[in-house]
Amino acid sequence: MAFCRWILLFALFTGIGVTASAVAANAGKPLNKHEVAWHHFADQILSLHRKLISQVPVVKKTRVGGYARQPAFYREVSYYSARTHKLISRIRWEKQHPDKLHTIEVFIRDDQGRVTRDFTAAYLPNYYRAPSQTLISFHGYHDGLQAFRTFDADGYRVVEGCRGEYQGKKVEIILDEDEIAEGTPEMHSAIYKTCFRGMRRKAGKYLTPQ
Repeated sequence: MAFCRWILLFALFTGIGVTASAVAANAGKPLNKHEVAWHHFADQILSLHRKLISQVPVVKKTRVGGYARQPAFYREVSYYSARTHKLISRIRWEKQHPDKLHTIEVFIRDDQGRVTRDFTAAYLPNYYRAPSQTLISFHGYHDGLQAFRTFDADGYRVVEGCRGEYQGKKVEIILDEDEIAEGTPEMHSAIYKTCFRGMRRKAGKYLTPQ
């Protein structure tokens, strides 16, 4: 599972996308339950974005970006609160197909402006059957430590991490889904427990972005 995710991330970073034969092989096939659910998740993030930017004055910043083989693949629009100057959301649309969503990120903040949770969906270049990645991340801040715990849109915990300083010692924790499933000794330490104190162990209602 973890290896497959790194392959998807590599393809997204390089802009390799999916081969024409793979696209042709999937053309006309009905979406399976997983593909439908992940498409729906991306649509829900987009709806959340629209709701958030309708509630406050925003400042938009736009740039064109891409990948090694497709340097001008997308148009990226970042939305900031005009009051707090904090990032609300970031969306990338394909330049050649302006109505096609490439990636979307939405950030929910607390009264101090800190991100408490965020939602992400990303499609591979030139492949639209379903997002290659869906993420729901929760964030915690305790005793000089910053932690996150991330799930996919199927509810699986896929990665978590923590960094900062604890009792005079530097902390740098990163665990992938296999390590989380197996349960490393680190997960029983006082540092780990402090990092993730009070953080959700399941995505729960947040499988619907809100």
